[in-house]
Amino acid sequence: MSDKNENERITLRLGPDELRLIDDFIAESDEFENRSQLARAAIRAYIENRCAKEEKRAPNEVLVTLPPLVLETIRHLMEQGVYSSISEAVADCARHEFLHDEKLRQLKLDGNQLLGRSQMQIVPKD
Repeated sequence: MSDKNENERITLRLGPDELRLIDDFIAESDEFENRSQLARAAIRAYIENRCAKEEKRAPNEVLVTLPPLVLETIRHLMEQGVYSSISEAVADCARHEFLHDEKLRQLKLDGNQLLGRSQMQIVPKD
């Protein structure tokens, strides 16, 4: 290794499709000016995400892998101004799926059945 104050170089071989993808991303980005900046940020983010432990996440934070069509749909809705982020869209969809009135009523009823002999009871709010 060289002097700690000196930058070191690495070589990365990429195909033309990967380079085109990178260059197009940089051209559209306000954050990165060149391939090196993007590579450094990507490597750092990859390592941080890969090494992140579950306890570092908030109890209600999850990592979700979306099908390409779903992600494309969310991005379209973001362009239309419906959502400001992918996280907002996913959270909104989850709320609509799991927290609508009928679903909550059913969960409360199921909870009461599970409690069975318990003295505690969940009462649906009318």
